Amino acid sequence: MSKTKRRTYDDSYLNYGFTCMIKNGTEVPKCVLCMEVLANDSMKPHQLKQHLKNKHAEHIDKSKPFFEAKERELKRAKLDFTGSFHIQAQAITESSYALSYRIARDKKPHTIGETLVKPCLLKCTKIILGDTATQKIADLFLSDSTVKSRIDDMSANIKRQVIEKSKSSPMFAIQLYESTDVASISQLMVFAHYVHRETIEKEFLFCSPLTETTTAADVMNLVSDFFSKEHLDWGKLIGVCTDGVPAMLGCRAGLAQLVKEKNPLVVSTHCFIHRQALAAKTLPKGL
Repeated sequence: MSKTKRRTYDDSYLNYGFTCMIKNGTEVPKCVLCMEVLANDSMKPHQLKQHLKNKHAEHIDKSKPFFEAKERELKRAKLDFTGSFHIQAQAITESSYALSYRIARDKKPHTIGETLVKPCLLKCTKIILGDTATQKIADLFLSDSTVKSRIDDMSANIKRQVIEKSKSSPMFAIQLYESTDVASISQLMVFAHYVHRETIEKEFLFCSPLTETTTAADVMNLVSDFFSKEHLDWGKLIGVCTDGVPAMLGCRAGLAQLVKEKNPLVVSTHCFIHRQALAAKTLPKGL
């Protein structure tokens, strides 16, 4: 007997006036205007839009901020005088992020949250704490799309922190490494070194594919576009470290020379890890 496919909520559904709630452990759409709850299989853009058109025609042309305000009003209306609803919702969201972080850290597929982690939590909670606690765990969002969204949020947050720390640092340096992934696509990885709280920190800054060619100009365009988009100051850049591919080297057309056109005071260095790794293969164990 085949199982009925469960649909998952998407943030874009708020454009049609629908937020998400959990009913019997399943995500269902809820109208923020009339508070009507639809079935899970109604979680389709054309059906949600049809509801808005039929029952709230006067709001058919409203923008997403309008519905976001209505969603906030709905959440405030649910608060009791103790604020327990807000506290519980916050705890559920925080737990969802914590589990999504572990899934990402251990490099597990996103679907493991809904297919393994949540069923195990429900079973153990029911045995140890009873049905009341089990119902709270049932409200935990761990669908494939939710886990992906949480990971994207955490990734964006870390990126913002690294960029802000680089901006606030009196100076910073970057380290670039170009490699090929399993799909034979060249990937440019950039790391940032900066001063934070009187300590030099090193963090991953960004990664971008080199889809066509891997010349120094291509690499420089990616870095320059990132600096421009994030408003990073070339004047604060004091060093650039590159790997040994031809595009990175060269005193006339290499990446280091192109960076010096932005800031002549930049010191360029070549990564020695590759040479160190090769040399270590022939060294005696005592060394």
